[in-house]
Amino acid sequence: MKNFINTVVLIFVVFYNLNGYSQNIRLKLKSEKIEIMEDSSFIKKITIIFKKSNKLRLYPIFYDTELERVSDIQIFEKKGKRLKPLSLRNVYEEDVKLDYITSKKIKSVKIPADKEVKLTYLISCKELMYFSSLQFFSYNEIDTLKYQIKVPKKFELAHTTIYKDSLSFYTIDSTTTNHGSTWNIKVSPKKVEPDPLQFFGIYKNMKVPLMRTLVIPSSYKNHPTDYMNDWYLKNVSSKRGLDISVKQKIDELTTNITDPFQTVNILYNYVKNNFKYVAIEIGMGAFIPSHPNEVYLNKQGDCKDLSNFLSKVLRYKGIESDIALAATFDHISDCDFPSLSSANHVISVVYINGKTILLDPTDPIHVEGTPVQSLQGRTILIVNSKGGSFYKVEQFNPQQNEIYYLIDLKIDTDNMLIKGVFTIDYNGLSSNHLRRTLKNEGTKEFESFGKTFYEEIFGNQLISDLVVVNESKKLHFEGDISINGKTFNDGTNKYLFIDFLPRLIETENRETLLEGTYLRNPFHKKVRTKVKMNEPIKTFEPIVHSLNGDGISLNVTIKSISNIEIECNYDFIFDHIFIEKENINKANEVLKSFKKIINEPIVLKKQKI
Repeated sequence: MKNFINTVVLIFVVFYNLNGYSQNIRLKLKSEKIEIMEDSSFIKKITIIFKKSNKLRLYPIFYDTELERVSDIQIFEKKGKRLKPLSLRNVYEEDVKLDYITSKKIKSVKIPADKEVKLTYLISCKELMYFSSLQFFSYNEIDTLKYQIKVPKKFELAHTTIYKDSLSFYTIDSTTTNHGSTWNIKVSPKKVEPDPLQFFGIYKNMKVPLMRTLVIPSSYKNHPTDYMNDWYLKNVSSKRGLDISVKQKIDELTTNITDPFQTVNILYNYVKNNFKYVAIEIGMGAFIPSHPNEVYLNKQGDCKDLSNFLSKVLRYKGIESDIALAATFDHISDCDFPSLSSANHVISVVYINGKTILLDPTDPIHVEGTPVQSLQGRTILIVNSKGGSFYKVEQFNPQQNEIYYLIDLKIDTDNMLIKGVFTIDYNGLSSNHLRRTLKNEGTKEFESFGKTFYEEIFGNQLISDLVVVNESKKLHFEGDISINGKTFNDGTNKYLFIDFLPRLIETENRETLLEGTYLRNPFHKKVRTKVKMNEPIKTFEPIVHSLNGDGISLNVTIKSISNIEIECNYDFIFDHIFIEKENINKANEVLKSFKKIINEPIVLKKQKI
């Protein structure tokens, strides 16, 4: 589900603006009365009261034609306590015309100007699991948002709310009768910027209040995870069975292979390299994978399709494997609660010699046995016949993601240029942003990209003869560098500016980071720079700068190692994946301090001969 965003935004935003949905519609009240039916369907009765406006507005009703039906749309003019029915001639229906969204439609209701208007309609849904969340946010201005949920006695409601502290008002109560329970929720919703992806339940990089819900049979009371597991397992069970052509191919790939780790490696890379990733579908296709034989035939699928296929072929080769629901770094919530709204991704899991190994066939550079980069520190829900279980994904530590620069420079005697060579080694996940570019662009195009990239990293100095060596566990670079205008002389001193040292964070060129910035992974950056003088200097005591915070540290050391050579070294450790309110101040303090350090010249006293 996770890579499809750019195309959707570009196409849909145009539609969104042309039809007027980006208007700031002001609502006095929005309420949803949700009734769970005995047959596991549910009905939502939605009431919206629009404040007066001097402009005509279009109000969109998004629904899924595969699972939902919109009916009984009515519109009224409010005159005091009276309601006057208005004509519904101006209701438009359009398909959402996107490549991989085939079952979404929009009914657009024209809201007249200069009237206080009440709109009511029903949405009925045949799949109870589709009732997976309640939004406590809106892209419209809403004074009051109300939900009422009626649950018959044969069911129970499980729920949890994220980011509740961001609400200015929130109440919830429930009553129980012989027939079931009724839940009443009232909030002042958080206003957010319009985002078309929200209409598809895709809350990318949002930190907004949301109640995750799961309605379970009473027999699963206090065991919602078991119900989620069993429901998903039941739906996936029909997607089993490999035909003869699939088995022949898998056998061909693993001929004479007995080591399970080697088998996993071969089949994992086969899927990553030979199957095309395609984006999500809506309806049950957003959650339930296609049959593995169909995936093999088409050589394509999204995360759930590819992960389910991989899991099935591994099982065929005798390797225990499951699939797991997951929430990537940019999802609204962690997958630590059993609800379809908790997850936006599916991966495969294998077990070898007591070790749990994660496999993400949509990540072309992931290496089995390591954490999936987009899931570091997140929770996954493993689905299997033993009952669902949550599993916390390991997070890399900074030392595993070391970036090591070795720079050897010499000041030119004639024209005061500084010339030299450099090598860079990326370990762990630290090179992933570069590996992805290399994989997508190819070697020739990447050489041009790399030259521009490193000239910027080195403060816009000239890079030449850049070479990249793509190893399995390390990405290695080497090249020449020419630095101009960074050294000056007077009668007694030599001045050296070191603002050509590689910037601390390579994936961001902002001098001040914003809250919510995704830095991909923790890392430890080591820079070791030697500068050979063109004339002797007096040795000096080391100059040391240190800054430390929670999970952040910077240590800069400038020292002379002889009368003709100095070292400028730094170690930067960042043990976070995001810039958040807890670390943003210290992170920006370190960035500002580093800039000040490298912008001040090093004063080197000349040694008399």
